[in-house]
Amino acid sequence: MNQTIKNFWAHRRQNAWIIIEIALVAVLSFHFLDGFVVTAYDTYLCRPAGDFERDHLLVGVVGFYNHAKPIEHPVVLPNGFTETDTTRLSPEERFALQAIANLYTIRDRVRALPEVQYAGLMDGYAGVGHYRHCNYCAETDTTRQCGAYEETFLLHEQFFETLGITPVEGSPAADVLSNDCPTDGAVITRSMALALFGTDQAVGRRLVEYDYSDPALAQGRKVAARYTVAAVVEDYRFRPNERYSYIILVPRTTLASTNAKMFIRLHPEADAAAFVTKIQTKETQQEMQVGNYGLALAMPYADYFNNNSRSDVGTELSVMGTFIALLLLNVILGTLGTFWLQIRKRTEDIGIMRSFGAKRRNIFWMLWREAALLTFIAAVIGQIIWLQFAMNVGLAHGFTMSGTGQETDWVNTFWLHFLIVCAIQYLLLLAIVTLGMVVPTFRAMYKRPVEALHHE
Repeated sequence: MNQTIKNFWAHRRQNAWIIIEIALVAVLSFHFLDGFVVTAYDTYLCRPAGDFERDHLLVGVVGFYNHAKPIEHPVVLPNGFTETDTTRLSPEERFALQAIANLYTIRDRVRALPEVQYAGLMDGYAGVGHYRHCNYCAETDTTRQCGAYEETFLLHEQFFETLGITPVEGSPAADVLSNDCPTDGAVITRSMALALFGTDQAVGRRLVEYDYSDPALAQGRKVAARYTVAAVVEDYRFRPNERYSYIILVPRTTLASTNAKMFIRLHPEADAAAFVTKIQTKETQQEMQVGNYGLALAMPYADYFNNNSRSDVGTELSVMGTFIALLLLNVILGTLGTFWLQIRKRTEDIGIMRSFGAKRRNIFWMLWREAALLTFIAAVIGQIIWLQFAMNVGLAHGFTMSGTGQETDWVNTFWLHFLIVCAIQYLLLLAIVTLGMVVPTFRAMYKRPVEALHHE
């Protein structure tokens, strides 16, 4: 090691250019490498402990068959409405209420199918970011805050049983939450409870949704809503590339529109593929048709989740991977040229070592150790520079690059996260530097000592 350091110092002028180049690439590539590693890790290697089982979970698509078909009176109203409500409604509103009533009827028919364990309606799809991202804090300790995805769910629609979202110990059971969650309450995930209250036993505690949009208010906060925690549930994915999410579920009493979807959970012994095929048959579609609506399609939830998420993991990884590849290609070409010049200047030294009986592998490892040392120094310099940026924008305090505070698995253990990515980056840079030095080193080593000694 002492000899390696001496050789490194003796050629410090030539090594300095390589260090500057690799350090610059380390700074520029760290953010993209960080995103690539976290996205790949969260998407393919990890799954939240409470992530719901999807093999027997389907999404039903409700089709609208005939826009011109008239609505007969009196209208059939869904839960939460009375006959007197119709006297104040326009024909369009009556049409919408009849459509909603038809959706409830279709839901009941689906529940009656022998393969179905649970089924329920929703205003949208759960689990893929079709709702708002808001800011929350604990009412009694505003320093505890996080960004969270907000979802709504319909009461009396077997929501938690159908999706398989599991309440933590100490919270009401899934069937109780689906039916008796108070309208001013909210259900939050374990990670969100820990962020806001420091414990997952948070039932009865209060949280506040706030807004930064009004700078005239104290500390730039504007209270948008207040909730009482009705239950805490296990974490589940909201997007394919996030292992844990802060999610808040807010109850609704009725459908907000006719653009509803249906979630269907089959019995464990049921064949999901056979059920999907059954839904496509003409007989089943006729059985499911009510008025203008029918269950036109059912698809596996996993297919929907992967294909309809706002976050296209494949595209993200491709873009980040392409950018990293271009940067690393620049390093390969740069180090190849730099090492070529450096080895040419040291060809005479290599010839002298060969003439005294030094083995080629010993010469190669001597030069490789020098390259590993300069790569380490360059990588550390680049990582320290990037760390200053990370500290300034809050990444070391639980915030992502978007500044939302959204947890992406390693962010809450920033230093472990940072060191792991640093190690991956160093190994990657070392592999590239090794590729850059192999060709000129082997050319110099395989020259005859006489030729090497006369090399200029």
